[in-house]
Amino acid sequence: MLKYDIRFNPSSIEKFIAAEEEKILVHTIELRKRKCEIIFYILHQAGYCIYYMIKCFEYWKKLGIVIRCIDFKHLESNNTSSKMNQYVRNLFGIFNTTADGVNQFVSSIQSLTSPLVQRDIFMFFGIVCTNRTCSRERPPIVTIIGSKDSTGTKYADRVQFSPQEKIPLEFINDLHIYVRELLCEFSNYNSYLPNKLILYRAGVDDGSFEKILDNELPAIRRACQELYGHNPLPKICFIVVKNDHNTCFFTFDEQSNQANNVQPGTVIDTDIVLRNGFDFYLNSHTTIPGTSQPTFYQVLYDDIGFTSDDIQQLTYYLCHTDVRCTNVIHVPAPIHCPGDGRRVALELSQVIVLSEYDPMLNMNNIFGCFY
Repeated sequence: MLKYDIRFNPSSIEKFIAAEEEKILVHTIELRKRKCEIIFYILHQAGYCIYYMIKCFEYWKKLGIVIRCIDFKHLESNNTSSKMNQYVRNLFGIFNTTADGVNQFVSSIQSLTSPLVQRDIFMFFGIVCTNRTCSRERPPIVTIIGSKDSTGTKYADRVQFSPQEKIPLEFINDLHIYVRELLCEFSNYNSYLPNKLILYRAGVDDGSFEKILDNELPAIRRACQELYGHNPLPKICFIVVKNDHNTCFFTFDEQSNQANNVQPGTVIDTDIVLRNGFDFYLNSHTTIPGTSQPTFYQVLYDDIGFTSDDIQQLTYYLCHTDVRCTNVIHVPAPIHCPGDGRRVALELSQVIVLSEYDPMLNMNNIFGCFY
């Protein structure tokens, strides 16, 4: 563990137990009495119910223990030293974040060119809507995530889904409540509020850009007015993120007569984009040859006054801050992180009687800190 800067004192405890609710609970309480602070459960064919039950113990029993669950099949699939090394690095990167550590962060001084903007306090939001054509098997899910500080490494989230109702959630009800709660989490973590909000919005149809802006921007402003009172309101930048397009880019090498992927960090913001719009394509990550597809960004609203270089550079840097992966990802972390909340919410809806729960789930409280 020293290889990954993880130190256990005095030594680890290993024990095999049956995947039964009562035995796992007794074992967890026993470890707590022995002043154990970290528990790794390696689950082999245990099923989702056992996983959720373990994570719920962490909250409902107020044990004060950091609990991580590992699927045994992931250990089996990473059967070479290089794969296992990468898997363990990712695992302990998640653990470090759970323990309130920082793996990597966004430097506003390096990513922004304006000295005035560099001194601002940023908060990053990601809003993702999936399964808008809903059914009981695929309930509509909306995830709203907000950073806890300006580094873009720590996040809190809110997840909304209503599997028993056939109501599309492309337009989010009570968004101002969720934004206000996330702003409060930012304030509690830092003892101050941000003066700049950057929102990345995914899951929007091509013809709904203006409708989304008209619906959600006033809700965000309402949340700020309720919280900031007579103080100056934060300025806002609202960006739509799209991956479901057919645009690809490549370079052509005349000597080898082959097409190659564009390099990570490549930005296309001329010729094929809107002449009077504020949009661009960004290829942030490395992929295997022939599979490179950039992400499309369209800035619908910006009263911060970003230059094109500023927002492109900041977006690119945010693609480096995902806590679950040491590599660069294809979208900014505020958009990528909600994937875990959506996954947990969808799986939870399949194993728990949802009528017993409020449709608004605080995933950080119920399942421990995912981010």
